[in-house]
Amino acid sequence: MRVNEEYSSPYYPHIVDVFPSVVRKMWKKNKVLILDIRTPMEYEDHHIPGAVLVPMDYLDVLLHKIPHKEIAVFCEHGNRARYATYGMPDLWKGRKVYYVIGGMAGWMGMGYEVESGIDENGVKWQKWLEELTNS
Repeated sequence: MRVNEEYSSPYYPHIVDVFPSVVRKMWKKNKVLILDIRTPMEYEDHHIPGAVLVPMDYLDVLLHKIPHKEIAVFCEHGNRARYATYGMPDLWKGRKVYYVIGGMAGWMGMGYEVESGIDENGVKWQKWLEELTNS
């Protein structure tokens, strides 16, 4: 039996649906940036170590601040991440973006790494927003 680990729509070949296990393998090899699009309160409660927080409401104005070509988009259960990828496909032009099926709930359900608190990556989005407003 063959198990599909990823799926890409012919309409949006730069958006790929993957499971947390696939993202974790890429993350461990530093091949993908974890982008957390949840609220700051959710991020503070639990997030993947090294994940960069950019709340979904600010994604369209701040995504250009992230230089990575390959990005895995996480929310809590996958609903917001699906909207942020497939609902805004032009936002990701020139990048490969991974929609993570099941989001943080799927990641934690597998027993993968999480940490709590606000770190440097949890406040970058605020600094980027200030830079935009002050320029």
